[in-house]
Amino acid sequence: MKGIDVSEYNGAVNWQTAKDAGLQFAMLRCGYGSNQTNQDDPTFAHNAAECERLSIPYGVYLYSYALDTADAESELAHILRLLRGHKPLFPICVDMEDADGYKAAHGMPSRQMLTDILQVECGGLKNAGYLAGYYVNKDWYENQIVPESLESYVLWYARPGVQQSDLACGIWQNEFPETGGQWDGANISGSGCDTDISYADYPKMVRQNGLNGWKNQPANTQKALDAKTGSLVWTKCVIDTTMDLTRPAGVCYTVGLTCPQRPVITSGTPGKVCVCPVMTNGTGRWLCNLVGYGAGDTGIYTHIPGEAVCKRFVFHVS
Repeated sequence: MKGIDVSEYNGAVNWQTAKDAGLQFAMLRCGYGSNQTNQDDPTFAHNAAECERLSIPYGVYLYSYALDTADAESELAHILRLLRGHKPLFPICVDMEDADGYKAAHGMPSRQMLTDILQVECGGLKNAGYLAGYYVNKDWYENQIVPESLESYVLWYARPGVQQSDLACGIWQNEFPETGGQWDGANISGSGCDTDISYADYPKMVRQNGLNGWKNQPANTQKALDAKTGSLVWTKCVIDTTMDLTRPAGVCYTVGLTCPQRPVITSGTPGKVCVCPVMTNGTGRWLCNLVGYGAGDTGIYTHIPGEAVCKRFVFHVS
């Protein structure tokens, strides 16, 4: 999965443009340092709301200034305060670096203390029901922390400008603006954007394990919008497309579904998308080709006997 990480330095991100450019997830800075409102990231609330509105899975991170475990407790409270009312689908991470030299200027903590700080914050997040992780670069991983003590948490690894990550990690930050990172809608003025690769399906993991505020998901089901009431419901029609998408007219897009019965798939707006017959491979897996032919948007709906008609995503024909 391809993603970006952003903070107030990215300015006003155009999330629709970013999504149209193929964005699959984002990591949002919620703030920095101890639990003070003047250290909240002023763009976090808007960025989280936009990702939720556009169904862009996101995670959250806080830039750490902690020098000891008491600082770490305050930073943990800072993160938990800003997570209220949100249900991220990616990890909640502690950004452990010293980009501005604060830690070095105030007495760089020992390797064990830096590890203890991460254990306090990540452990506190885990105890609160969140999927916890930490962010470090290669030098910090090898010289500043004890990674063997942090194996319970997701590693978000900063290693830009190389062909592939040289460490096993959950998320790889593969480019900085300085190394060529760019993303339409999210570039820093006159520069670029941090970009990331996720090696795990965190949305599935979070939902299935009831993390980050999500209740445990019933087996072999998926959440969808009831087309009549607009409320969230569980459906046994599990679809592989859960984000809105854009395709040029004439280009075929194949939707894959897993459900016990043949699903009915429909387009909500006439004249936009041709819905081809649903085919099966005989193992409960169903395929349906969608071909746009009229510019504009239409909702794509599924229905199986015994359940409500569900809206699954919006198909934009360009």
